[in-house]
Amino acid sequence: MRSALRVVLLTGDQRRHRHAARRLSHSVRLAGVVSEAKFSVEQFIEGARSEDQRVVQRHFQERDRVEAELLGDPRERPGQALLRIAHGRVNEASVFEWVRRRRPECLVLFGASIVRAPLLAEFSGRIVNLHLGLSPYYRGSGTNFWPLVHRQPECVGATLHLAVEKVDAGPILCQVRPAVRPSDGIHELGTGALLAALEILPNALERFASGQLGLCPQDLQHGKVYRRKDFDAKAVRLAWKNLETGMIPEYLAEKNDRDRRFPIVGLPDEPPMETRT
Repeated sequence: MRSALRVVLLTGDQRRHRHAARRLSHSVRLAGVVSEAKFSVEQFIEGARSEDQRVVQRHFQERDRVEAELLGDPRERPGQALLRIAHGRVNEASVFEWVRRRRPECLVLFGASIVRAPLLAEFSGRIVNLHLGLSPYYRGSGTNFWPLVHRQPECVGATLHLAVEKVDAGPILCQVRPAVRPSDGIHELGTGALLAALEILPNALERFASGQLGLCPQDLQHGKVYRRKDFDAKAVRLAWKNLETGMIPEYLAEKNDRDRRFPIVGLPDEPPMETRT
């Protein structure tokens, strides 16, 4: 049964973002979707050597293949209130007015640019960010990629937290790790984390909106923050090398102990969820 909670989603325009909008529309009253154009692969490889460009292109081609396999080809729902915007325009007055006219009780962010005033002020305490990564261990950009560069698959997952002015720093509603298989690569893990997050998102939103879900402050003295400019071919090669040298089977053999070193916030009264839908 669909929830009575009225939600506006601010997201990107790629396959994963369309999938999230489609899934969310089945479980809440999705009053509108703001779809923001995302960076192209060319912007990641601009100025790099030809060999490095090929490495980065291969990385994103593999992402597209895995997402096509696991997410299918989600389309916008007919009649859905949809606002398409250029990259970086999410905080403009026209977007704020469009969102406000939808009368949402809650905003959900997934893959949109950092939200600031006036949206952040108007909906303070009612903006939930779906962050692909386990905060505070990895914050910022590419936070399910960097754990694999550092040989820490236990830090792959997703965090639902309140949006605040500081990036990925708001108090946590809940977190989830994906199910992990020995053969998983970078994008199977990342997409699995998204699917696990979308599975718990409606319940977490309902419980938070009804006051049944507390918030866990983040300890920002720990963890790392990454920016888009940190991503390069060298990091991709290192992640590939870690996979080729048994990083995932090594993690699975020690999974319980390694997960305990990086505790996460589960939904109260429910067992920790590790799923791939």
